[in-house]
Amino acid sequence: MDKIKRPAKIWNTIEQYMHRSGAWAILKTVAVVSGLAGCGKTSLLLDYFKEKKHFYFSFAGLEEGIAERLFAERVAAVTGKEITGWDEAITAVSQAYRYIIFDDLAPVSSYRRFKSAFYEHTCRDFHSRPLVLLIAQPTDNLSGLADNYDRINASYFSVPEVMKLFPTLSKIDVLGLSAVSGGVPNILKEYNPQISFEDNLRCMLRPDSAFCGFMLNLMEKYFRKPEVYHYILCAIAHGHHRISDIGKFTGFAYNKCDNYVSALVAAGIVVAEKEKTANSAERTIYTLTNFYFRLWYLYVYQNRTELAIGWRELAERIEKSIIKKEIHTFHLQKAFAYVNHHVKGDLWSSFRISDKVVYAPETIQRSGFSYAFDAIHRNGEKVVFVKVFSDQLENCKKDELDRIRKAVMLANKYYDSHIFLFSKRRFSDYAAQQAPLDEMVSCVEVERLRF
Repeated sequence: MDKIKRPAKIWNTIEQYMHRSGAWAILKTVAVVSGLAGCGKTSLLLDYFKEKKHFYFSFAGLEEGIAERLFAERVAAVTGKEITGWDEAITAVSQAYRYIIFDDLAPVSSYRRFKSAFYEHTCRDFHSRPLVLLIAQPTDNLSGLADNYDRINASYFSVPEVMKLFPTLSKIDVLGLSAVSGGVPNILKEYNPQISFEDNLRCMLRPDSAFCGFMLNLMEKYFRKPEVYHYILCAIAHGHHRISDIGKFTGFAYNKCDNYVSALVAAGIVVAEKEKTANSAERTIYTLTNFYFRLWYLYVYQNRTELAIGWRELAERIEKSIIKKEIHTFHLQKAFAYVNHHVKGDLWSSFRISDKVVYAPETIQRSGFSYAFDAIHRNGEKVVFVKVFSDQLENCKKDELDRIRKAVMLANKYYDSHIFLFSKRRFSDYAAQQAPLDEMVSCVEVERLRF
């Protein structure tokens, strides 16, 4: 797997640091690069700063005494000075390097002497202060290390990034790989573009694969006893998104479910969202932040024994379900994220849609004619239509686009409408030519699904 550049807002951070602007107008400011384990935060920074003189140190697995000694020894080795203790070490490294990267800071961030030395000696004045980047997990407590934190969020690979990693793959295979991997680097590394997607999926279902093992490692990193949290996540993956529904699925008391879910939200594995009910009231629902998490709890979590012993019939059923159902579900998820982003941005001035556009299939019928959309979202006279083609062979030829336009005109004034079309492959030449001429139509291909 070739490396690609993933800026992740580092350019903006360095620009503000250089000009002492934005977050960096405050003297004691540090940058915090956070994101779920395994998203490549360390690789991202080391790759970015490899051509620049920088200092990197990881505190992973070190208690205070040994951390202080090893850190001092490392600083002494690179600066040529005699160093003892936190104060001297942090002072020396801050004077010698413009770019400093501290990784896995959690083991020492709560120690009083370390916090005091870090706060006092990393940033002394605007002219000489270094750019300090702390690589952190979402659950890490870094309070007291600085007066201000410039936060950079790192994430797993997006669909466009996966396409750049595997430029020879077809768009449907990129979509499928993005769905099953969730953009997790360890899973992507095991993908072999020389064999078919189906053969790769078969390899992923082996018990020793990253696909089967990554979720277990992730949960063990965040929770000492992950068993309960696994069950909560299993409930959410199976469509139980409210605390009451999660409680019914798991049998846990609602107050315990609330505490468990709060911990999962803090870790970045679950996100809380607001959903409107039929009577326009709002309620909180909880969803998984990554599609891979969903697949793992749907197909691996409860079938680990069978997969471990090589139950071929089960593996074939899982493969079929992922190919026939889950990849399209992923496409729908990414399509609606794209729609909502553009409704809030490009279309906001005219459409003024404040509610979230959600998957709600609706068919327009008139005098023997019918056409189904994945959502029709209305705001007064303004209407947004969403169509995500389910068959990978569908690419919106002339007759299809004509039917779509006719259906829209039967439902609403055409000039008060906007149509989002999503294909798993390249759109037909006709659609590709017509869409730029028709400002009401947006044809969205796989490589644009970055949200």
